[in-house]
Amino acid sequence: MRILVASKFWYLRGGLERVMFDEIAWLEDAGHEVAHFSTSHPDNQSSPWSGYFVPYIELGEHAGLAARERVVAMTRMFYSVEAAKRFRRQLAVFRPQVVHVHGIHRQLSPSILLEARRAGIPVVQTLHDYHPVCPSDTLLRGGSEVCVPPRCRGRNLLPCVVHRCVRASVAISAASAAELFWRRWLIGYADLVALFIAPSHYLADVIRSGGWSRPPTTVLPNAVPAVPDPSPSAPGDFFLYAGRLSGEKGVATLLAASARAKVPLIVAGDGPQAGELRGMAPATARFVGRATAAEVAQLLRGCLAAVVPSEWPENAPLAVLEPMAAARPVVATRVGGIPELVRDGIDGILVPPGDADALATAMLRVASDRELAGRLGRAGRLRVLERFTPAVHLHGLLQAYRRVALPASRLESTGAH
Repeated sequence: MRILVASKFWYLRGGLERVMFDEIAWLEDAGHEVAHFSTSHPDNQSSPWSGYFVPYIELGEHAGLAARERVVAMTRMFYSVEAAKRFRRQLAVFRPQVVHVHGIHRQLSPSILLEARRAGIPVVQTLHDYHPVCPSDTLLRGGSEVCVPPRCRGRNLLPCVVHRCVRASVAISAASAAELFWRRWLIGYADLVALFIAPSHYLADVIRSGGWSRPPTTVLPNAVPAVPDPSPSAPGDFFLYAGRLSGEKGVATLLAASARAKVPLIVAGDGPQAGELRGMAPATARFVGRATAAEVAQLLRGCLAAVVPSEWPENAPLAVLEPMAAARPVVATRVGGIPELVRDGIDGILVPPGDADALATAMLRVASDRELAGRLGRAGRLRVLERFTPAVHLHGLLQAYRRVALPASRLESTGAH
C-alpha cells in the first residue's frame, strides 16, 4: 500500500511525532511505501521527500517577525497556498492510496485536505489532542482548569477568548477560535476526512460529544516495543518522571508529593516551567534535563517506578506504556485515557489529579513493598505484550486504511493523481 503521511513537524518534538515515526517504521518494515510531507524545520529528521516540505514559520512567537511575515503566519493558519501547491505536486508524483495526517493545524492548514479531495484521495487523521472541539487543544480552561464538558460548543467559541485559553492571550485565543470555526463550519472539515483515529475511548467520546458524528471515529491505542527481558536490571529506589515540564503535567504536585513521602525522585525533561520547578524542588528531587530515548530507557531500567502526575486529560501517553513495557509499575493520575492503560491495583496505582497527599501515599506504598512493585511491574509488562505491541497497532492501522483507501488496481488503471 502507498501512504502519504503529513504532519507539521518532522522531528521528535513530543508524543505525536514518536507515534508517527514508529508507525512509518512499522509500515515500511511490513513492505508498504510511505512518503512524507511537513515543514522545513531546522531540527527535522532527514527525508527523501524534503524537497516538497513547506518553509517553516514560528507562529507562536511573533516578536521577531516583520509585519509582512506576521500576516503570512496568520493567514497560513486558515489556508496555506504554498502547502497546497507543494502537496498537489507530491500527490501527482507519489499517487498514494491514502493520506494519513497527524498534526497539520496552524502550519500546514486544511489546504492539503482540500487538495486530497480534489485528487480523489481519501484522508485518515489521527487525533492526538482535542483540537476538533477545543481551540487550545488541551481541554484546559484558562490554561489550568479542566474543561469537561467543553465550554466551547457548536459555533460558540467565545469561552476560549474570555478565559484566554491559548497562551493566556486574548489575541492568540481569538485567532485559535477563529481558526477552529473556519475549519469546522466554513470549509466543512467533516467532509474532508474519511476517518478519525483516536488513541483512547476517552478522546473518541469527547469528539463525538462535541458534535462530530462524522467522519466516523475508530479507536486504536498507541503501542511501544517491549523491552527485551528486563529482569536482569534490579529496580533501584528512585521514582522517575520523564516528560515535558509544563503546568498541565502536574510536576509541581509531584515535587510536593516527593517531599512529603521522603522518596527520591529523578525528573527528566525540559519545558516552559523548568526554571520555576527547579527553584521549588525539594532535597529528594534531582533534575537531569532533557533526555534522549536511550537515556530514558536506562533510567527506566534503574528506577523503582515511574510517575505520570498529569493534571490535564491525557489521551494515551507513551510515558505510561514505556515503563509498563520495562516491567516497572506506574503511579499515575486518573484522568483522560490513562485508566484505559493502567488498571488500578493490577498493573499500577491511580490517584486523583492535583492531590499531593494521595500521590505521596501511593509512592510510599510502592517504595515500602517491593513485592507489590514487582507484581505490578510484571502485570504491566504482560498487558503491553498482549494489547499494546507494534504488531497489534499495525494490524489496526492497516484495517483503518483499508476501510477508506483506493484499491491499487484502480489507482494504476486510472492514473489517478
